[in-house]
Amino acid sequence: MKSTKIVMKLIKVTLNFLLLNLSITAFAQKPTDVLVTINDSIYNVADFERLYNKNIDIIADESQKDIDTYFKLYKIYKLKLQNAYALGIDKSPKIEQEFKVYRSELAEKYFINEKELDRLVNEALNRADYEVKASHILINVDEFAQPVDTLKAYNKAIDVRNEILKGLAFENAAVKYSDDLSAKTNNGNLGYFSVFKMVYPFESGAYNTNIGEISMPVRSNFGYHLIKVYHKRPTSKIKNIAHILVETKDKNDAEAKKKISDIYKRLEVGDTFYDVAFHFSQDIHTRDKGGDLGIYNEGSLNINGASDVLYDLNFKDAYSKPFLSQYGWHILAVTNIKDKPTKEELKDNFLRRIKSDSRSKILEKDLIVHLKEMYHFKTNEKNIAETVALLNREELMNQPAVESNPKTEMVLAEYSDKKITAKNVLDHVYSFPKQYAAVKTDELLIKKAFDFYSLRKLKEAYNNELETNFPEFAHNLHEYKEGLILFDLLEQNIWNESAKDTIAQQNYYENNKAKYLQHANFIGEVYVFNNKSDAKTYHKLLKNNHKVKESDFPMVYKYQGRFYMNDKRLPENLDFNSLGKNVVKYNNNYYVFYIRDKKDEHQPTYDEVKSQVLSDYQNQFENQYNEELINKAEIKVNQQVLDQLKTKYNKKSLN
Repeated sequence: MKSTKIVMKLIKVTLNFLLLNLSITAFAQKPTDVLVTINDSIYNVADFERLYNKNIDIIADESQKDIDTYFKLYKIYKLKLQNAYALGIDKSPKIEQEFKVYRSELAEKYFINEKELDRLVNEALNRADYEVKASHILINVDEFAQPVDTLKAYNKAIDVRNEILKGLAFENAAVKYSDDLSAKTNNGNLGYFSVFKMVYPFESGAYNTNIGEISMPVRSNFGYHLIKVYHKRPTSKIKNIAHILVETKDKNDAEAKKKISDIYKRLEVGDTFYDVAFHFSQDIHTRDKGGDLGIYNEGSLNINGASDVLYDLNFKDAYSKPFLSQYGWHILAVTNIKDKPTKEELKDNFLRRIKSDSRSKILEKDLIVHLKEMYHFKTNEKNIAETVALLNREELMNQPAVESNPKTEMVLAEYSDKKITAKNVLDHVYSFPKQYAAVKTDELLIKKAFDFYSLRKLKEAYNNELETNFPEFAHNLHEYKEGLILFDLLEQNIWNESAKDTIAQQNYYENNKAKYLQHANFIGEVYVFNNKSDAKTYHKLLKNNHKVKESDFPMVYKYQGRFYMNDKRLPENLDFNSLGKNVVKYNNNYYVFYIRDKKDEHQPTYDEVKSQVLSDYQNQFENQYNEELINKAEIKVNQQVLDQLKTKYNKKSLN
């Protein structure tokens, strides 16, 4: 019998628990539940929670984190937006242009493979730590060459490489085989370079080749490169440099050599580099500035031998021994030196550069693959080949019109529910003739134009669907636009309107004078001691204007600045008029006051506090504006849903 009662009790408790849970579940708010209707607009829980959670961490006033308080702000926010839309502010050209720019910037990240971008940034940051000294041999081949021509250039590069491996000096091979015209004079030598100084494929080839080795052929838009790496060294610090030049008739010019030697002796005995350069340098472009050449970047100074000389000058005011270049005798000096930027400091700059240099092609290839898969892009190679015959190359620069007929309307590609026709591609070519005029063959021209036009159309389709495919993108855009609209409303209807009414501002001042009353205050220092004798000695020295070493006195605290009499750091019930005359004892400490300036309590004029009055009047004006909006509005609150939000969030804030 007893066990039956226990079982029945357990069933009853369990049943009550289940009913309670069902009750809580039945009344828990859902994101789609209506929270409030304002005029004809409905706002649901999701909208409120998104704004509340987004702003909660940046709200300075703790009281505004309370749901009731924030809900009042939310209603005013929505009423102002309704008012702005009613006034047509969202249609203003200024708003539409700003919104267009922001959307473009926000959309950018959706067109980039973030992982690949991060890899390229980190790779560039690591490469920035050192620089490479290399030479190259170029075998020319057009970026859009036919496969047979590309293979021919590659095989020639391999043959040259094999000849070098068998004993031909790289420098001699550069003079003999390189299509880079400068190789005839520099033997292919490129000196030292660091990240972003060369096209990306070449840079990677150089950084990935070991010292003393010759790379396999490296393909760039110029052709195939063979790269020989001579040295790698840590990147130098940032240096401002200057030089002294003595020109020579030839390398055996004894007079010039004696002159530079005499100049060097002046530096050795202590003459400043600026003065010596000003009086003796023969570089007429820099001598009036003490030989100043500005900030040195590796490879930017066309003076033979300068790179190695400058690399070894590693402190401010260091200068080199005289050395001979193609221009004459030089002495180089470092006039200022700074540490290299940290990787964190370089990151934003590198991010921008990657998006604009040849690395961007890697990111674009990823995008093409992604979009073609996404939109089920299918090409008709036969029709693309037939489009070549439709190209009117002779009339290219005259931008001929393309007639619509069965041949020009043949489909070259399909994606999603759209088509790309021969007419589309030909129209594109004739619209941008300069872009395609230099392409060597008609086949390459049509291929290049088709690829470019296809990518553009795929990007357009993707861009137009961003709001649908990415809800967070749509939310961010919507909030930004509402922010623009609201700012314009406040500027036009509140700030500018209230700023124009100077009579109302003066009336506000007259009615609120007490707010601007300036309480008694002083400017100076307050010294706090726990030893009476130290305090008295210090006070006496200050009073007699003696120079005092603070370190000789064991102070507890020192305060300085402007002080009002209610300052918590000061003793209570201070006599303002006698401040600074005596040591003041308070709470077992002794206070010494040094007064530089003091002001009694006074009422400032309107002109003296005009800017503060304007700010306060604008706040009042805005509050009245808000009240008018609320009084005119029809607002229906779903109290049950609001109470559930209060339970949910006010408990969180207590925790």
